[in-house]
Amino acid sequence: MKIDVRKLEKREIEEIIPLRVALQIYDNDGDLGIEQKELEDKTRYFLEDSMNKELYMFGTFAGEELVSICGFIIFKYFPEARDLGGKVAYITSVYTKEEYRGKGYQRKVFEKCLDYARDMGIIRFKLSTKNPKAMKMYEFKGFVDD
Repeated sequence: MKIDVRKLEKREIEEIIPLRVALQIYDNDGDLGIEQKELEDKTRYFLEDSMNKELYMFGTFAGEELVSICGFIIFKYFPEARDLGGKVAYITSVYTKEEYRGKGYQRKVFEKCLDYARDMGIIRFKLSTKNPKAMKMYEFKGFVDD
């Protein structure tokens, strides 16, 4: 099976939404607290408004199927002596479909995401997670708990 890891485009929003919603279901222990359709609609609007502006999304495809996502949102800060660019990439929407976990798909898309941000001149990254398995991957990539 062919594996492809790449930056996602607006034309792929409808493929991103189910993974983003599945992540929210996972993070909320199965209880969204709202109708799933409402979350899908708000997610669609956010992606349409933000993709390739301050939000960049990446995906891993197994064949033609999007199986893993990862993105970053750019936050701007005052330039500092150690970082004149004044930008931080906040890693978001890190998710892999359950049946594809443990096969390296997430690591590949995460690395692509970081490389793209670095190519944009971003040297500072932040993220937040409660997932112990994800924490191990982040620590392996040099992230520290602050």
